[in-house]
Amino acid sequence: MSNFQNFGSFRDPAGLVFEKDGSIYRTVNQAGREDYELFVTSGLSETLQKNGWIIPFREIAVSPFDSKPADGNVWKFLEVDRVPFISYPYEWCFSQLRDSAILTLKIQQAALEHGMTLKDASAYNVQMFRSRPIFIDILSFEKYEEGRPWTAYRQFCMHFLGPLLLMSRKDLRFSALFRDWIDGFPLDFVSKNLPWRSRFSPSCQIHIHAHAKMLRKYESTRDQSLNKTAGSISLDKLKLLIRNLLDMVQSISLPYQATEWGDYYNDTNYTQGAFGAKHKLVSELCEQLQPKKLVDLGANCGEFSRGLPSCIETLISADIDPVAVDKNYVQVRKAREKNLYPVLQDLTNPSPGIGFLNRERKSFMERARCDVSLSLALIHHLCIGNNLPFDYVAQMLSALGDRAILEFVPKQDSQVQRLLSSREDIFPDYNLESCISAFKSYFPTVETFPISDSDRTLILFSK
Repeated sequence: MSNFQNFGSFRDPAGLVFEKDGSIYRTVNQAGREDYELFVTSGLSETLQKNGWIIPFREIAVSPFDSKPADGNVWKFLEVDRVPFISYPYEWCFSQLRDSAILTLKIQQAALEHGMTLKDASAYNVQMFRSRPIFIDILSFEKYEEGRPWTAYRQFCMHFLGPLLLMSRKDLRFSALFRDWIDGFPLDFVSKNLPWRSRFSPSCQIHIHAHAKMLRKYESTRDQSLNKTAGSISLDKLKLLIRNLLDMVQSISLPYQATEWGDYYNDTNYTQGAFGAKHKLVSELCEQLQPKKLVDLGANCGEFSRGLPSCIETLISADIDPVAVDKNYVQVRKAREKNLYPVLQDLTNPSPGIGFLNRERKSFMERARCDVSLSLALIHHLCIGNNLPFDYVAQMLSALGDRAILEFVPKQDSQVQRLLSSREDIFPDYNLESCISAFKSYFPTVETFPISDSDRTLILFSK
């Protein structure tokens, strides 16, 4: 059975996650039996599923595996709905992280009303699912004990509150540090990097600055009395703490900052006719190919992602610009676009496999494997903006899937000239013929489609 185990679930003694034949299963081990039974009988499971806050799951009577675990530790099997595209906090925009924080706190409020509490508050317990965040860790709940503080409070501050404050008050790009700190942002780091005026905010002072100071004190003295001195806290005060955190998170706003690509479509050299022709060509090609899963690379705010045929079940809309991704996600949430997954991604440095043995969190390239990749107005940024040879770009797209739709932007295009205006032109081979020649090593079949009213060309590469 271990051959099917999801490596990222190995830390939880209450149960593990498995994948077989495209289906997702979770075991409930003997260690998690009592809390799971309370989760179900208390009505908390029903409440969370009714609200759409937790991933749908079902108990199954028969093991989905051919052999039983040797240690007999498994008590029950659950079948869980599959998340079409797994993404991680370092790939989320500000609004995705804030919505995930709000969801986590609302779930904690519901748990307390049912005599339970969240035992952890990791951002990795949340995924984007059908246009909204959803909680995926079914075994994250335990029985509430009167007087006991919220054991996940520190983790919530490290995974949600601290990163959100840094992104809001300093720079959106702080989210990238989730790659280095898989267990959340150290609170002393958050405290040092927040503006000085944040110390005059009672909520920031309590949850970040004083919290960090307390942690430093007890860690430096190796005093194990921290949990004891955290003391007894009544249920009413615990609810008040969660309410205060929820109010604080909801108040953290992000005025859109001016970024290079945040308003890309207001600053292009397309005529209305060329823009419409490109939309039509892309849509017709996708209708012809009928992909179930497509990744739109350099998608900006999702303009072309939204124009694609409904046959696409999973559409990953990736871009390097945090403001563009945020705008894309807000539109997804507003329109309830269930197949579209905005994700923050630098294609010159895509998310690697991280965690223990680099296997707890899979790489973007592995998770984004698809039927068709779409690269519109991207090639010049990769090849001229980042000095990538055509061959390297072809390798990347070949690793993603068997078909690639690419828009070639010639050197005379004003967007390319803008890139060359601040650097020497060391790209004598940047032309359509060289591009096609390099890609043919990976995609032998090539079809070209000139975009009317422009010098650009749409190319379909197939293996």
